[in-house]
Amino acid sequence: MAGLAIVGAAALVPGTAAQASASGRPSAPVPAGKFDVLPKPKQDVKIPAGARRLTSGQKPTVGASGPAFQRPTSTRSAASPRIIGGQLADPRNYPGVVGIQTYFAEGTPDGGWTYWVSTCTGTVLSPTKVLTAGHCTVGFTGATSFVIAGRQNLDDRSSGFVARVSAVWTHQGFNYAAANAGRAAPVDDVAVLTLKDPLPAVYTPVTLTAQGDQSPYVAGTQAKIAGYGVTSNTVNNAGTLYEATVPMQSDTTCANTFGSSYDKNRMICAGVAGTVDSCHGDSGGPIFVNGLQAGIVDWGHDPCASDYGVYERLSYYADAIKQDFTRPDVVNLDWTGDGHSDLFARTAQGELLEYDGSGLASDGSGGFAPYVATWGTGWSGYNKMFRVSNWNGDGNPAIFARDGSGRLYQFKGDGMAGMYDPIQVGNGWNSFTDIMVTNNWTGDGRPNLMGRNAKGDLYLYTSDGKGGWLNNGIGIKIGVGWNNFNTVLTPGTWDGDGHQTLIGRNSAGDLLLYKSDGNGGWLNNGIGVKIGTGWGTFRVFMSPGDWSGDRQVDLLGVNAAGTLLLYKTDGRGKWLNGGNGQTIGGGWNAFNAVF
Repeated sequence: MAGLAIVGAAALVPGTAAQASASGRPSAPVPAGKFDVLPKPKQDVKIPAGARRLTSGQKPTVGASGPAFQRPTSTRSAASPRIIGGQLADPRNYPGVVGIQTYFAEGTPDGGWTYWVSTCTGTVLSPTKVLTAGHCTVGFTGATSFVIAGRQNLDDRSSGFVARVSAVWTHQGFNYAAANAGRAAPVDDVAVLTLKDPLPAVYTPVTLTAQGDQSPYVAGTQAKIAGYGVTSNTVNNAGTLYEATVPMQSDTTCANTFGSSYDKNRMICAGVAGTVDSCHGDSGGPIFVNGLQAGIVDWGHDPCASDYGVYERLSYYADAIKQDFTRPDVVNLDWTGDGHSDLFARTAQGELLEYDGSGLASDGSGGFAPYVATWGTGWSGYNKMFRVSNWNGDGNPAIFARDGSGRLYQFKGDGMAGMYDPIQVGNGWNSFTDIMVTNNWTGDGRPNLMGRNAKGDLYLYTSDGKGGWLNNGIGIKIGVGWNNFNTVLTPGTWDGDGHQTLIGRNSAGDLLLYKSDGNGGWLNNGIGVKIGTGWGTFRVFMSPGDWSGDRQVDLLGVNAAGTLLLYKTDGRGKWLNGGNGQTIGGGWNAFNAVF
């Protein structure tokens, strides 16, 4: 479905005009049972080793808390500490090592939820990039992830800095399905978290071993490991920073220990059998040689220290990791706060379902986490529903919904899988046949709504960054002729150049790309570029941001048979896989809205 061609349909005419007011009085009907979130099990959730069941307590508070580094309680060895054979570590000595806590939910047979927190370790690559293991981020349900810097004890909230996750790159070779089922050892188990809240400069980045450099892996070389893992094989008390010194083992020793599961090109092993090893919760953390990070804590035999720990070999992955710095930002439709896109779908009966994304389309389940949650019934009263990111300037998502009288309501999300009571934010929106969302059309960093009326005129409305509207909610006319399209997509920056885009699908099934100039106008004088044909088969057609886990823009389509198909791009305007779709679900014709 490729082929670029300049076409002349729907030339866009800049201009200004008064349109429907966006202001409104806060009042809205609340759908019945909206906050009665019930799990609908598809398969069992696998609780990660070392995860802790929660009985009370709140999720971390985002931002700085007290001094940048926690004053260590001790640096002397605890009884049989974990990292086994090591000692408590001073976080000031590891300014580039961070904890990662993922709060997630497990559905129970009686229709309730059990809540857990899973701990991993990561390393700082830049103020907005953290390196960790893929299994630390893939496959959680109702998950919210936090990166925590500067603490010896992650639960001591009197110090350090807490950051949210906005997006995740996971190595597309990660064999999650086989590894999660215990059929194979993890391979390509590498991920980079992009942070919503930049880390302060005091948390300095680590330096990775260069691509192809084998010098750190000589057998007998002394290396340093550090992580927030459990303190023994029999307790789930992850969350305290430990360190230890371990010797590198030879590839021969590693292969003799782990057999064909060990890949000498991708892996290394280290430790003292029965004495010193990494364990659950240290996953994603570093092994340092001469101050360089040479590997990522990954896997080993249970119980920990049975023999050696296995690490991802960074001489193999360094270039792939650094490529994430060159990828353009993608805005994911992430409701829960784990950096992965999620989907909402409404049934004909008015029930609203939330499908959590796992973060990896090749996970064996099409990129869907194991459970589906329902946000109750009563949603059929809205004839248009869509999601907006950061409308209120808090970095959190919201659902916008228009009723039959043209009233526009906001259901604000808390960024952690929750939803607030609705408020009315506009009137007169029934004058539009369609409403779209862009994230930064005018270059001010604020999200926008675009309304298309029956004549095909396109009007722009912009957030004031505080939950209200610029220009008193008066729309600016930015185009004409948009009734040539039966669907208009807003995938963000399609070509990777930072310019926001619209993609229109006409009656012939052609896709035409239109780009913002970054200041509220249009590139190419508003003339569309043809980027595909044959797209008329889809009843539902949208962009969730990144669904596959490669941190690049994807499209999703539901065809007449109800098959949900994923189309991947390289983030720079080209289709991956020859433009061929990947089936990731079935039965989606049961829904009259997917967003």
